[in-house]
Amino acid sequence: MDELPTRFISSFVVEFISDFMQFCVEKYGFSTEEISIICVVTTESTREIRHDGYLLKTYGAEGPAIPDEFRFPVSVQFVCRRLGMRRETTRRKLEDLANRGFLKKIKGGYTLPAQTDAADYTKELRDFLVSKVRGLQNYIEKIPT
Repeated sequence: MDELPTRFISSFVVEFISDFMQFCVEKYGFSTEEISIICVVTTESTREIRHDGYLLKTYGAEGPAIPDEFRFPVSVQFVCRRLGMRRETTRRKLEDLANRGFLKKIKGGYTLPAQTDAADYTKELRDFLVSKVRGLQNYIEKIPT
């Protein structure tokens, strides 16, 4: 671990998170709580795609969107426990995000809606995140060994 540029990587990750938050606030008008909720729901509802080679290959790029049957519901209880928020606050914010089209309410909880055509509000966000990851890769490659 002493060989890795851990301080550099940590600094970059914090910058990455800060830039991500700023992007979401400016682009979508999200509060920090809303960003956190969307991140938890997105991560959990699409977890399978990261662990299944077929799903990753089929739906992991910019081709077809992840079908609803591979998006798993994330409960209010899970979100409030994960973020340390009050249950009623969490439920109200989830409902509001669903009403605004940023999340989808389904039996058992909430998911990220299929990102297709005009409903794809995350395309610019994905492009932003990929550019940040590429930036980190470029920086790491330039670190003298």
